[in-house]
Amino acid sequence: MSKAKSYYEDEFLEKQLSYYQSLAEKQRRHFLAMEYLRLGRGSRRYLARVFGCARQTIRKGERELAADNYQTDYVRQRKTGGGRKKKK
Repeated sequence: MSKAKSYYEDEFLEKQLSYYQSLAEKQRRHFLAMEYLRLGRGSRRYLARVFGCARQTIRKGERELAADNYQTDYVRQRKTGGGRKKKK
């Protein structure tokens, strides 16, 4: 069995994790998508494992960044009506 490939050194990984945890949901997706584009093919699984997210999250971030109407507006995080419904 081969050892899993590591793209980051330990010290740099700690800084990346700290930064990642300080971001909001949409910013996290975009950060992971940019890291995937920077690291290249085969790094999606590594990023998902290291940052504790799904590979689908990274793909969603890629689609958002590649969209023609991409905006860096991070004020509103969810669509109107999204999230858990309030109790009556």
